[in-house]
Amino acid sequence: MAAPIRLAATQLSRRVYPLWQAVSQQRKLTTQLQARWTTSVCLQQTRGLSRTRVVMCEAEEQHDEGGSKESKLPVVTWEESVRYLQSSEFAERYKDKEVWWDYVRNHKGSVPPQKTRRTCIRGGRISTGNPCPICRDQNLVIDYRNVKLLQHFICPHTGELHNVLRTGVCRKKHKRLVREIEKARDHGLLPFTVPHKEYDYEEYFRKHPSTATVKTG
Repeated sequence: MAAPIRLAATQLSRRVYPLWQAVSQQRKLTTQLQARWTTSVCLQQTRGLSRTRVVMCEAEEQHDEGGSKESKLPVVTWEESVRYLQSSEFAERYKDKEVWWDYVRNHKGSVPPQKTRRTCIRGGRISTGNPCPICRDQNLVIDYRNVKLLQHFICPHTGELHNVLRTGVCRKKHKRLVREIEKARDHGLLPFTVPHKEYDYEEYFRKHPSTATVKTG
């Protein structure tokens, strides 16, 4: 009696096991597909949010460049900026140094960032506690006619624009500096040629006792 029952159970298990294996494999595939679909949807939403943020930043920059009437910062003309650079207040504040000389950007960690911030002003307000050397002083207006300010960002030895990582100017102001310097050169307010520098070449001669040639024999 036990043998026929054992035989029937064996035959039934041989038929049921492949069906159970197929069902489990189907469930596994369904779970993997759902996980992939959820991941792709999250990526699309993240990309959409990041793109929306970029579009909003560009719109804010265009809004700021257009000179909105709702701007919270006072509007200073380039003539007022020229008078400010010639005043005793400017000389007392910067002490005959470049406007970016004492600027130090705050950053996390020991390694400074390889790019300056995109902009310091958003929606007519300063959006950071440590704005760049130009954004922190509202009287510094970048204009091709404000030659004295532009010369603060031009190297006197090479005639090239100082590196943005050295000056710490935000990328928005740096682009405007490049544009206004080229415009000033087109109008003849700034020279194209490299300025001539006088050197005392005797300083490079071996006149000091520690570097002079020692005669032997």
